[in-house]
Amino acid sequence: MARAIALTERTPETLAGCCVLGIMSASIGAGLQITSGPNRVTRGNLYIMPSPESGSGKSETLRHAASPLFVHERDAVEHWQVKSLPSLHAEAELLESEIGRLKKEASKGKTGVEREEIRNQLQSKKKALAEVEAKLHPPRLCCEDVTSEKLAVMLAHNQEQLASLSPDAGAIVNNLLGRYSKLDRTDEGIYLKAFSGDNCRVDRQGREPVLIQRPCLTAHWLVQPDKLETLLAKAELTDGGMIPRLLVCHTRAMPRPIVDGVAGIPAATASAWAMLVGNLINTFRMADEPETIEPTEEARQEMKVHHNGIVKRRLADLRDVTTYAARWNEQAWRIAVCLHAGLHGEHAGKRTLAADTASSAITLADWFAEEQLRILARGRHAARRVKWDEVLALLAGTPKGITARDVCRARIVGSADEARALLAQMEADGEVTGKDSKPESGVHITRTFTKARK
Repeated sequence: MARAIALTERTPETLAGCCVLGIMSASIGAGLQITSGPNRVTRGNLYIMPSPESGSGKSETLRHAASPLFVHERDAVEHWQVKSLPSLHAEAELLESEIGRLKKEASKGKTGVEREEIRNQLQSKKKALAEVEAKLHPPRLCCEDVTSEKLAVMLAHNQEQLASLSPDAGAIVNNLLGRYSKLDRTDEGIYLKAFSGDNCRVDRQGREPVLIQRPCLTAHWLVQPDKLETLLAKAELTDGGMIPRLLVCHTRAMPRPIVDGVAGIPAATASAWAMLVGNLINTFRMADEPETIEPTEEARQEMKVHHNGIVKRRLADLRDVTTYAARWNEQAWRIAVCLHAGLHGEHAGKRTLAADTASSAITLADWFAEEQLRILARGRHAARRVKWDEVLALLAGTPKGITARDVCRARIVGSADEARALLAQMEADGEVTGKDSKPESGVHITRTFTKARK
């Protein structure tokens, strides 16, 4: 389907692939998860943020991928309007009438046992009315530009699951940056909790609080390249954990000319895609309880090697972006759930995760990680240059050389490991020269660094 969309709309496969992956994630919701460790399960909801240029076919690309989801939602709303809404209104009116009658009975000076009986009946009727009113909302699978408060309400009314889809998510980015925040700060709280499935309470002035137990949000937001750069430069969103949860990439989709002879999406491909999305929605998105995938031992080993490789790099070249790297293996597990669902459809919960599926998920997660690092490169270089200049300034006052301990004492970095990694990188780039020495009475080798001669 992704290849067919890319050929039809003449857009890069990166853009179409992101859209198809996002819709699979949205179709699963919270209904499919995987055992990703001892006493730990991981869901398949993803936050994907690709950046195509304006006029590059992004809206058309997303429309093709999301069409079965939108059709399913429209059909569900129409069924609710015809089959459910009239009876809900009728039940609400009956309950309101009975509540009115009970209030009149209570006003007649009833006392003792009779009044207590009326109070119990009134309480029961009001509870039933509240339950009916909670259902007086059309079923939704998707949303777009909503405030955090509205998003919490919509989640509460839709099994605590939604997909936030937008072909132009500039307004959503502005919301995250705090457009509606009276305190002039970023507003990502509900998105953080709905990614991880954490208990959430949203208090609103003049209304009852909204409580959601295990919210699940999938996000697929297409943004302009400059918006993506702005978002990743926002330190508060990085520190708070929102940016590291995003799968970001520059798709390099550009405006394209109209050409003759372009074939449309084959009917068989579109039909198979629509059937897959529909089956995933019915089996998993609408389920009352999630199904859990068990990975094969080979798949588990693939993921373990991937995780341990990232940990090793977080102690070395990724120290300055460890907050981002900490999410990469989790993203691989999440992508694996989506790929597994795409392969097995409604039977996905009953099939084990194969090693080749885990390997494919790791490949995709690593690709997104490299895209993330590429976008972060400018900021990383600037931050690294600041630290390097501090080290060189320290060296200027200590011409005989400095050690990792000296760098720590100067509070340029927070630990000896970070200091050693920083000095090693500076040596590799020709900024400093290192020399090992071992005191006659000691056993530990000390590496001393001096400014490199250029």
